[in-house]
Amino acid sequence: MTAPSTSPDTAYYLDQQRVLRAAVDRAQSAWVQLPAGPDTVDVWTEQVRPEVVAAVEQAQADSVALAPLYVAATLAAAGVVSAPLGVLVARAWVGHATTGLPLVALMDFAFRHFRRTLTLGVALSEARTMGLARLLRYVATETADAGRLATTAAAVLEPEIAGYERGVHLPACGRCIQLTGRLYRYSTGFLRHPNCDCTMHPVTRDQWRTGRPANTPRALFDRMTYAQQNKAFGTHAATAIRAGADISRVVNARRHGAVYTAGNHEYTREATTVRGVGGQLGDLAKRGRRYRTTGLARPTPAQLVNATQDESELVRQLRRFGYLR
Repeated sequence: MTAPSTSPDTAYYLDQQRVLRAAVDRAQSAWVQLPAGPDTVDVWTEQVRPEVVAAVEQAQADSVALAPLYVAATLAAAGVVSAPLGVLVARAWVGHATTGLPLVALMDFAFRHFRRTLTLGVALSEARTMGLARLLRYVATETADAGRLATTAAAVLEPEIAGYERGVHLPACGRCIQLTGRLYRYSTGFLRHPNCDCTMHPVTRDQWRTGRPANTPRALFDRMTYAQQNKAFGTHAATAIRAGADISRVVNARRHGAVYTAGNHEYTREATTVRGVGGQLGDLAKRGRRYRTTGLARPTPAQLVNATQDESELVRQLRRFGYLR
């Protein structure tokens, strides 16, 4: 178990990672039992799949069991005495994905992916690797999701818990880093992607009111190396952030469907209405949208970095187009 001096957030994360690692190792050991011959289906259904499902079910149960301990430790660290309104039944949370799909059916998707790649002529070793990667993604995601859902439920049972704060662990993607430290009501869904290992930190009502200013996207960004920053955001976007650009606006500028090119230049439709930065750019009109939109093209941060050699001019352009506040 984790040392008593460790913070509840860190202790829970480390314990959760141990649960996840055990499930992944067990699933990987089961997967290598798949033969190369015609008996693959029988071995999968009778031997490999039951072992994988059992590994995930155990991990789900262990993750759920950690949740009330984590919430109780959080309250104790805050000096709050509280009596929970109920008790989580760990076994009632296992056996299904967060979508409601039985784990058996979910794991079959990984096996079918493996078989399909073989029919497409992929080498056996590569097909096995691709199938295993998908299988482990399911294992990791469903284990982590069970812990997040159980933490939400445990927080609901504690009257002194007002919501949760997003905890991000490096290495992480730009979209997760953007959400670092953001506070949510406990009833707000947890945005995540496959293999996301971000955690939710329960917060008391006092913590909800004051927040934790040290746990912000900028603080996390500043703790990263240049290589980590470039990998998470892209070289040009990371350069813009290092110049002072707002992380949320840089990340959101590349939302799906927002970026377009014209004359070999890259622009974004994000935040171009009067409710975004359109108001400061001018030339506003309805243009078929609910809110008035600027008629001036808004370059992406990458475009500004590419086109601007002088640092002071880059800062001026980033501020002009709403990436600096």
